[in-house]
Amino acid sequence: MRARVVAGMPRDVVAIGKCAGGLVDGVASAIEIHDAFVAIPEGYRLPRTRAEVHVGGHPFMTPASFAAGSALLAFVAAHRDVLFLISGGGSACVEVALAPFTDDEVAEANARLIASGLPIGAINAGRRRRSAIKGGRLRAHVRGRAVTLVYSDVATGALADVASGPTVTGPDDAILIADNSTLVRAAAQIIGERAVVLDAQIEGDVAEAAAMLAARAAALAPGQILVAGGEPTVAIHGGGRGGRCSELAVRFAAQSPCEALFGSSDGVDGNSGAAGIALPRRGKAGLPDGWEAALAVSDSYRIAAQVGEPIMIAPTGNNLRDLFLVARD
Repeated sequence: MRARVVAGMPRDVVAIGKCAGGLVDGVASAIEIHDAFVAIPEGYRLPRTRAEVHVGGHPFMTPASFAAGSALLAFVAAHRDVLFLISGGGSACVEVALAPFTDDEVAEANARLIASGLPIGAINAGRRRRSAIKGGRLRAHVRGRAVTLVYSDVATGALADVASGPTVTGPDDAILIADNSTLVRAAAQIIGERAVVLDAQIEGDVAEAAAMLAARAAALAPGQILVAGGEPTVAIHGGGRGGRCSELAVRFAAQSPCEALFGSSDGVDGNSGAAGIALPRRGKAGLPDGWEAALAVSDSYRIAAQVGEPIMIAPTGNNLRDLFLVARD
């Protein structure tokens, strides 16, 4: 992280989310950190910098998530000025129940919201109603100066939705350091002159997102590569295996023969065990029999792995939503 970004900021640091380890290390490379607190989901890269580290659940809240919340409040109470580094995945890994809700009630409500298929803004609104730290409530515990840097996994400008906005109530409460547009622009720069960038983030229902990408693919000139990103919504209807990218890949493959890649920047696509799916170019669109029945029970990965190549990598420590690449010969 560049020194000019953090120069003059508090030296006591709280980092929350999937990118907490990398963000703390980035700040430590630019300034001398006095004390640091990290709340991070299980399985993501821990900081190399000396810090008090608490590993919580994701996407479901666990007892460790609530233990991390209690420790977070104690850390903030012990320090006057605090630099907050907020990234996606922080909503579940650290929590404090808002009275009269119990820990179990908050965790159960979070599970229902995740399965609902609602947009992330609506999910976070439900989370904030039951949280003593989300929706800017953590900021109220800071005795002195609070500065927030956000590494965003939500829609452009919606900084209060990253980790459900523990220190953010409005656009002037935080500084954006990266979001999905950063990821898309970086991919386009690597691809070069063949890239056709879709500026708007892809959100909304996954079926609609697949149809739109298939239509865009058909409009590409030979040799062009569509570069897009975002996070379509997927409602969970059963106990199958899959995620946003695997379901998007299946639905796209049903409509387009184009070569494509659908990948999660954090390296974790739902419960699929993969980071995403790479689809080869095929002679015609089409899927194995039973693909619609598989999607009906949220079993997209089984179909996606038959028509494409699973992308198998470790959790990246990054989290800027999903990246979509579609190529036309």
